[in-house]
Amino acid sequence: MFKKLRNRLLIVNTLIIAALLLGSFSVIYITTYQYTYRNINEKLDHSITFAMDGRMQRDGMRRDMAPPEGAENGEPTPPEGDAAPPEGDMIPRGSDMRDNMFSLTFTVQTDENGNITKTNMPFDLGEDFYTERMSEFIASERGRLKSDSGYWAYKSVKTENGYVTAFTQINSEQTVMFNLLIVLLLVALMALIIAFLIGLFSANRSIKPVEESYNKQKQFVADASHELKTPLTTINTNVDVLLSHEDSLVRDERKWLDYIKTETERMTKLTNDLLYLARLDHNENAVMLSRVSFSEAAESVILLMEAVIFEKNVNMTYDIAPELYVNGSAEQLKQIVMILVDNAVKYTPAKGDIDVTLKKEESNAVLTVRNSGEGISEEALEHVFERFYREDKSRARKSGGYGLGLAIAHAIVTSYKGTIKVKSEKNKFTEFKVKLPLVK
Repeated sequence: MFKKLRNRLLIVNTLIIAALLLGSFSVIYITTYQYTYRNINEKLDHSITFAMDGRMQRDGMRRDMAPPEGAENGEPTPPEGDAAPPEGDMIPRGSDMRDNMFSLTFTVQTDENGNITKTNMPFDLGEDFYTERMSEFIASERGRLKSDSGYWAYKSVKTENGYVTAFTQINSEQTVMFNLLIVLLLVALMALIIAFLIGLFSANRSIKPVEESYNKQKQFVADASHELKTPLTTINTNVDVLLSHEDSLVRDERKWLDYIKTETERMTKLTNDLLYLARLDHNENAVMLSRVSFSEAAESVILLMEAVIFEKNVNMTYDIAPELYVNGSAEQLKQIVMILVDNAVKYTPAKGDIDVTLKKEESNAVLTVRNSGEGISEEALEHVFERFYREDKSRARKSGGYGLGLAIAHAIVTSYKGTIKVKSEKNKFTEFKVKLPLVK
């Protein structure tokens, strides 16, 4: 189930990123393409305008060349300086000519039938470049073509006497656009691979706490069912025994009734603990938090436990610093101390030692409960605060525990923004340490 959920998250994330990359890179490519070919069209328009202006100037100059008075043989006198009309084709001069040469741009002029009347080519491309396809160029008005000399763009415009067609070489533009396309594809591929790996890592991290919570919930339900099943089985068995003794008096069957009462009390305690944990998990605990004395709460629990400690034949020492106040509930603070001290008493052998201290460390009140005994294994240390966890389940069941006490203590301490930690050495000691922030 979680594997399918992870894969779906991964696919959705990858598709979203792919769509974003495709959209972004498409905008980049289209914008660059339009800008590049807009420049090409401007270059073609400039060439056509230059060619048409040059022809109009030449025709106008020829019309204005009337023979001056006194000219011999009726021949016109050439204008002064550069005003003389050029012979042959009009070739661009100055910077315009240099621009055309370096940009490999030229024009071809034709009559109405497509016959070439004039060319403006500072280089030789061979007549077959334009003579065989001029009618096609004129008919299509604009386009691109490929020849032995490279890629070209052209544009044809109709004039009074025919057509003017401009050609410009676009090898560099084609190369730039091709390289840009390759770069964008490679970047998109690399970005998708990186995004996939990051998405896989993120999906695994996102699913992991959900999976752990789900597994804990399943384990919790299984453990709770198991813990409830045992007393229910005992009660059912004792009831069957009572029903089989129809003629007996109540005082004669007191033993079976005591068994039923004991198991009922255990079930009641288990149910109350589960409800209490549920309230803590959902912040539904109605207890009002206020400034309370952690010192008084600890002392009251220790005094209450003296009889149990004496009966268990263990040695307990304690050192409680006075007037340590925390923000919490007196009943819940007593519950924390009770759980830790009771846990120490249960797992301390006869004539063993229990040491309880409460002192101030920096801005925290620190409660330490240390007992000698078998200790806790390294594998179990990671699970002691989990619900229903017991390293020795048979021993814990005999002592009447369900493995919920430390889970309750952990939940209360966490709700107070404190910490609870445990350390232990096998066959030496176990130590629980609670830190709660002090209030003035």
